Formats: sequence, C-alpha cells, structure tokens
Amino acid sequence: MVRDDRGRRMKSWIGGGIAALLLGGAMTSLSAHHTVSSFFDTSNLVTLRGALTSISWRNPHVILRLETRGDNGGAVSWNVETLNMQGLSRQGLTQESFKPGDPFTATVCIAKDGTRWAVTHALTTPKGPVDLSVGGC
Repeated sequence: MVRDDRGRRMKSWIGGGIAALLLGGAMTSLSAHHTVSSFFDTSNLVTLRGALTSISWRNPHVILRLETRGDNGGAVSWNVETLNMQGLSRQGLTQESFKPGDPFTATVCIAKDGTRWAVTHALTTPKGPVDLSVGGC
C-alpha cells in the first residue's frame, strides 16, 4: 500500500514538472519570437521605396523582397517581414495582391545588426496604404 501511494505521488510530481517545463518553453519561444525591439531599431522608422522582386507567402510571416536604389544608384535588396498570412488577409491582401515589379513604399524598422532586413510599420501598395505594424514597429 505504501508503495502505491509513493508511486502515485511520484507520477503526479513528474507530470507537473513536465507540464511546467512545456509551458515555460512555450512562453519563452513566444516571447523570443515577438520581441521585435531586440532585433530591430523600433525608435527609428525608415522609408524604403522600390519595386517588389519576390514574395515568400508562408507563416510565420510573409516576407517581401524589395529592390531599392542605394546612395550610389546601385540596386539594394531588402527582406521586409510583414504580418502572417491571416493578418494580411484581414487587411484585404492575398498573395495575388503582390506582383513582382509593382512599386512599393515601405515604412519599416531596420535590423540593428546592419543587415538588409526590416519589419513593416506600414506599406503603400499599388492599391493604397496598409497598416502592417509588426510587434511594436
């Protein structure tokens, strides 16, 4: 009888420990995924003007590849992270809303590490302006 009681307590303790680890891991992952200010300069909005060269329409975020002109007139490519597919759909945008060659103006927060990576604050498409704030940008 004592053995059964201990076994039940041990199973309960192990089950509770596993649940706490899983919940803690999920919260850390969620927090890390949405901490935009850790990777992007959210205090400085930058405007990128150029043309869409490609789109990666997938979760967790849709990525637009824009080609802009640098100070020397040469082409500069940017990866611009937007909302997820469902978020864009709620804004009335579908994959067919984006065509390579379309002119775009993107107001973004750029990466702190100097790479050509950014997250959207707002986007002006050929169909008009769209608020696409991602995680505080």
